[in-house]
Amino acid sequence: MTILNVYEVLPLEGRILMEVNPNIAYAMMDRLLGGRGTSVNKVDNLTEIETKIMSNMFERAFDNLREAWSTLADIDPMLTEFEVNPQFLQMVSPNETVVVISLNTIIGETSGMINICIPHIVLEPIIPKLSVHYWMQAEKKEREPHEMALLEKKIQTADVQVSVELGTSDITIQDFLMLDVGDVIELNQSISDTLNINIGGIPKFVGQPGKSSKKMAIQVLGTLKGENEDGE
Repeated sequence: MTILNVYEVLPLEGRILMEVNPNIAYAMMDRLLGGRGTSVNKVDNLTEIETKIMSNMFERAFDNLREAWSTLADIDPMLTEFEVNPQFLQMVSPNETVVVISLNTIIGETSGMINICIPHIVLEPIIPKLSVHYWMQAEKKEREPHEMALLEKKIQTADVQVSVELGTSDITIQDFLMLDVGDVIELNQSISDTLNINIGGIPKFVGQPGKSSKKMAIQVLGTLKGENEDGE
C-alpha cells in the first residue's frame, strides 16, 4: 500500500505517476495541519477526510510542477486518480519505456522516497528540447519597459567615486626614504596637459583643473575613446 497520484499534463499526451511513501505523506499532512511532522502509517484505511486533504495537498504542488516544466512546455497539470493500492492502477503496458525519478525525502525525523514515473508518450513531443544543445543556448530575456525605467531611475541616483589623476612620477627607494616635509616631486604631466577623470577607478573622461566657488574642481572636456573596463 502506498500513495499514488496520477495526473495529466495537458496538452501533452499520457499521464504521469507520482508515488509517495506513506510515511512522507502523513508527515506532510501533519505539518499542513499544524503538527510537528509526525508520521503514522495507516494508508490501508485512509478516511475520506484524509484522502481529500492529501489529494488537495498534492494538487497544490502543481504550481511548482508547471514552473519546472515551463522551459519545455506550457502544461496544465490535473489530478485524475488518487489510489493507495497499486493493483488497481494500470497506466501503460509492461513493455512501455518510462523514466523513473527517485527522490529521497526527509521531513523532520521522517524519511522516505518519492518516485515520479514519466512514460515515453509524455516526453516524445519535447524530446528535441532535452538535448544538450538546447540547454546550452543562452536565451536573453527581454525586460519590460517599466522594469527598464525603474532600473534607469535607480542607476541615476547611485553614488560613484570620481577621482582625477594629476600625474605620476618614478623615484628610487632611496629617494623615497629621504623624503621630508617641503620636498617637491616633479610629475610627468605638464600644467597645460589634460587630466584623466576616473569613474569608479576607470578612466572615462578628460578635463582641465580649475576652481568653482573657491573650491578645487575639474571641467570635463571630452570622453576617452576606445577605453575598456580595465582602462587599457
